[in-house]
Parts: sequence; C-alpha cells; structure tokens
Amino acid sequence: MADLTIPQHILDELVAHARELDPYECCGFLAGHGQTVTHIYRIKNVVSLEGASDAAAFDDAKTRHLAKLSPAERAEVAFIMDAQEMFQAVKDMRKNGLTLQVVYHSHPHDPARPSITDITIANDWEGNWARLNLTLPIYLLVSLMEKSRPDIRAYWIRAGSVSLASIIAG
Repeated sequence: MADLTIPQHILDELVAHARELDPYECCGFLAGHGQTVTHIYRIKNVVSLEGASDAAAFDDAKTRHLAKLSPAERAEVAFIMDAQEMFQAVKDMRKNGLTLQVVYHSHPHDPARPSITDITIANDWEGNWARLNLTLPIYLLVSLMEKSRPDIRAYWIRAGSVSLASIIAG
C-alpha cells in the first residue's frame, strides 16, 4: 500500500474537530486526489439520538451496553455518521472528482487503535464501499487520552485483519 500524504493543516483540523466535540467522538471523511488528501468532511455523530444505536451495525453486546447509557454517554464511546451528511459528502466528492481516502473518528478516552466495534463496522462496510463505487478507505483514529498530545494513527481494516497504514504529514 502506498503512503497517503495528509497536509498538516488537515491533521490540525482533525485534532481541532476531536477537541471541539470532546468528550464525545467526532467522525468524518478525508478525500483527495491520488495519494494526497485535499478535503475534510466533518460528519455529525448521531449515536446520541434516540434509536440510532439500534439501527447501527453494532454487535449485540455493544447494543446492550449502549442501551444502558444516556445519550451523552453513548456519544463518548461510539459514533454513527449522519446518513444524510455522509451521502452529501460523497456527492460533493463525485462532483469535484475526489476519491474517498479516509474514514476518521476520535477516541476521547482510549488509544488510537481500532476497537472491536470499529473492526466489526469496518468489516460490515467492506462490501458497501464497492457497491457505492468508492475505494476501500483507510481508518484514521485521533486519540485524546493525553489531551496535550493527541495521537493520530491510521489503519487498513480488511476481512477482519488490521494493519498499520502509512501516512505522511505533508
């Protein structure tokens, strides 16, 4: 897999997005041309909305866990992208000749590595990306465990297998 270059101003915007929503998870897409990210699409996390977690691709244990939490608590440990904003982002990418490159979200309290739920959802979406005529994205996580030193890491998640993806701050 080739390196993906993400300009420093976009990495800074990812961290800003994560900090703005802290202690809740943020989410969105990165898109661009070739191996360079040029656009960020912030997408609303709707996991706190009533019934949203029931409609998501969460496993039974995660769904039971989320049901015990308040809406605010759900947004601290999970994300569901707003479908309308997600498809508006894809529409904009197509209009501007961009390629979806990254799905990102934050972990306000956890390390920058995919959770079991993150891996399950990525697996569930693996076939959807092709059906939507989109490339299989890199999954990028922003950890705010150490508030003064955000940690950004990227991963390929394919067929249940997770491997580190190479990104270059440009």
